[in-house]
Amino acid sequence: MIISDNWGDLLLPGLRTIFNKHKESLPDFLDTFYNMETSKKAQEFSLGVGSLGLMEPWDDSGRQVSYEDVHKGWKMTYTHRKYSKGLKIERELLDDDLYAEIKKKVKNLSQSVYYTRQFYGASVFNNAFDSLYAGPDGAALCSSSHELSPSNSDTWKNADDLDLNADNVEKVRNAMKEWTDDKGNLLAVNPDTLIVAPSKRKAALVIADSDKEPDTSDNNVNIWKGSVNVIEYPFLKNGKSWFMVDRQRMKNFLTWFDRRKAELESEKMFDTEVAKYKVVNRFSFGWDDATFIYGCQASS
Repeated sequence: MIISDNWGDLLLPGLRTIFNKHKESLPDFLDTFYNMETSKKAQEFSLGVGSLGLMEPWDDSGRQVSYEDVHKGWKMTYTHRKYSKGLKIERELLDDDLYAEIKKKVKNLSQSVYYTRQFYGASVFNNAFDSLYAGPDGAALCSSSHELSPSNSDTWKNADDLDLNADNVEKVRNAMKEWTDDKGNLLAVNPDTLIVAPSKRKAALVIADSDKEPDTSDNNVNIWKGSVNVIEYPFLKNGKSWFMVDRQRMKNFLTWFDRRKAELESEKMFDTEVAKYKVVNRFSFGWDDATFIYGCQASS
């Protein structure tokens, strides 16, 4: 077998295909939770705006259009951070026809990229109750002290310590239905999805899919059947915590920016006969508005 001096570059197209196919074969939860965007800037900004009240009756507004000032909302800054990982492949692996070992190395690199993105994607939920990871309103994602807006210091809550059962899902749902905007109008939140760790999958599915009402001996119809989805999230660290979300609002307010996509690149080291392959990914993520989620730190 004749091997060209630029063997590392010649391998790149095939290895890139292996890298991409392996990454695409893994379940990507980012697209499930986040509004996925690209960016061409060092930072991205989201400036929330306050709400408008109800439309005024024509006669009550002096038979002219009623105008209203809109207050500023919370400002969110997305600063892209850079992440990298690489591997080295010795020419001997190619000389000795050990292409399978090369493929294995590339798949491991693809796996590293995948787990890095999933780790940071899940961190929004894993740090949801921690004020050290405060959002634009200065509170944790799930908190008992969110302020309505920069101009309205009234507070609302989206955190509790309730265990996962049908009665508590009903309590959380009702609480979310009562949320209002900074003008006091109902937000019409639609709590339609439970996000749970694998250890809570059975309990969540019993609530969501049982024909009869769970956790009771009464032979009542299960009102939750068909109206709530369950997402088993393997990257949740705390198996006891659970979240109820409005999935549409979540996709509006939870955002991921890819500034530089993760692609396999190569460089040959002539003197050492080692080909170097790297992946660099630059991204940012976060939430603009917490009114899509209610989190519970259960004790069991």
